Amino acid sequence: MPARVTLLHNPGAGFEQYTPEELIHELKKKGYDVHYASTKEDDYEQYLHAPGELVIVAGGDGTVQKISKYLVGRDIPIGLLPLGTANNIATTLGIKGQPAEIIASWDLNRKKLFDVGILDGPKGRKYFVEAVGLGIFPKLIQKREKDDEEFDSREEELQDALEHQQEILEKASSFKATLQLDEEHLEDDYLLVEIMNIKFTGPNMDLAPKADPGDGWFDVVVVKEHERKKFSAYLDACLRGIENSDQFKVHRAKNIEVTTECSHYHIDDDTQKNKENRLNIELVPHGLQFLV
Repeated sequence: MPARVTLLHNPGAGFEQYTPEELIHELKKKGYDVHYASTKEDDYEQYLHAPGELVIVAGGDGTVQKISKYLVGRDIPIGLLPLGTANNIATTLGIKGQPAEIIASWDLNRKKLFDVGILDGPKGRKYFVEAVGLGIFPKLIQKREKDDEEFDSREEELQDALEHQQEILEKASSFKATLQLDEEHLEDDYLLVEIMNIKFTGPNMDLAPKADPGDGWFDVVVVKEHERKKFSAYLDACLRGIENSDQFKVHRAKNIEVTTECSHYHIDDDTQKNKENRLNIELVPHGLQFLV
């Protein structure tokens, strides 16, 4: 009997447009009984009540974030078809190629356990899979949300985002913050604080190149005011396609408290006002699982 699977597809993701029919065809070739839903529809959540043996997410990082909160703690793996611009989650997991290649490689017994973060902040308790952060990156997200420029390729869009991040860095003021990372205490003037679950954040910024999303730890990267030029050089390297060779110190923790008057923070690709000046973050070990 074929395995029953649910395909959740963001038809507007990225630059390479795949029709539902093309994706369903490849999944049926694999022998799956496919149930399809578009994440653009209001009722897509109902397909996650009993999705079968596998949930297939066809889209970018935002689509993964949107779907994954319904699967935390459930023994249902995610098959990821990265169709977005940054694809930070897929890149961290080593998932790349065309959908047909990825689907053909799947084995339901070959899974990667994946930690999930919980942010307890002004909007209540929220799951995240990529990162929570303060400083210059939330400013970039806000700027990109206002832009309506169209690009010819994902590479062009990523380069444009990095150039905007460089412009923001040049003008940004630092902010005071106190971080309690388990037993470690940090306090300084920062340009950026990123509490990362994966290697990348934003436009493929590999700030935590050794991060493992299944190791039970957050990788916390901070950029201090006196490191402004160093971070500018890092962004220049990103624009030239040069990988991060541990340029910034990474602190590791499971439970984190951030106290700051920094006005905004981001949770994955969403920005929020920091109304309470305090963020509490905890880790859910192995809350998700991905086919790899």
